[in-house]
Amino acid sequence: MFDKKAARTVTLVKDPNGTSAVNLSKVREAGHIDLAKKADKAGISLNKRGLEGIRAQAFLVLDYSYSMLDDYRNGNVQTLVERALGFALQIDLDGEVPVIPFASQALPTIAVNLNNYQGVVDRELVQKHRMGSTDLAGGLQVVLDAAKTTDSPIFCIVVTDGAPDSKPAAVKVVAEMSKYPVFIKFLALNEIEFLRKLDDDMAGKSLIDNVDTKFSSGDLDLLGGTDLKFADAMTDEWDTWIKAAFTAGVLR
Repeated sequence: MFDKKAARTVTLVKDPNGTSAVNLSKVREAGHIDLAKKADKAGISLNKRGLEGIRAQAFLVLDYSYSMLDDYRNGNVQTLVERALGFALQIDLDGEVPVIPFASQALPTIAVNLNNYQGVVDRELVQKHRMGSTDLAGGLQVVLDAAKTTDSPIFCIVVTDGAPDSKPAAVKVVAEMSKYPVFIKFLALNEIEFLRKLDDDMAGKSLIDNVDTKFSSGDLDLLGGTDLKFADAMTDEWDTWIKAAFTAGVLR
């Protein structure tokens, strides 16, 4: 039976002035204009939900399975890494996103920041590692391990295009993560029934609803849509998770 008790409690910090975690003026001055624009749109979306000034550690978990080959070749994954970093500049004080690739197992974490984000996917992942299967549970386990010692909430972004090798293992780790201060945002490049169930059918299996899945289909284009629509997709349900996390004792 699932143990419905928080395993870790952290303090939610929110800047009273609602400012971004990273000084966006300095980001612009350094020449990262497009990234700053992405962060600006993230700020608008956060403000819509009363989350402006909120602080959290952003993580990005990347599917590096064979089925994702074209998305790595054509720059789709690099685009999502940059969009995730732009969002992180609003919430993450160090402005750095640990990127956790997973194939047949979790691969070494890549720290992505303003100094190395350009071309980082090809340089640090494609050129160094072979693709494999889809060990989603292994990738998420890295985030769960970080959650066991974190002092701030974690915003975990997962990019994938298919169901995992082991669905029970993935369900188990997601359920365990619900007892920790981790909100999981799945960005799915295809319609994936497993992720729909993971989003909607975890009642009684998790402490709180800690998953929101966005599919790149219909009026939501995760790759080619506007930065504001992407940011709105990112912030969706984070506010409701925060309320539930306070009630469950995951946040204080």
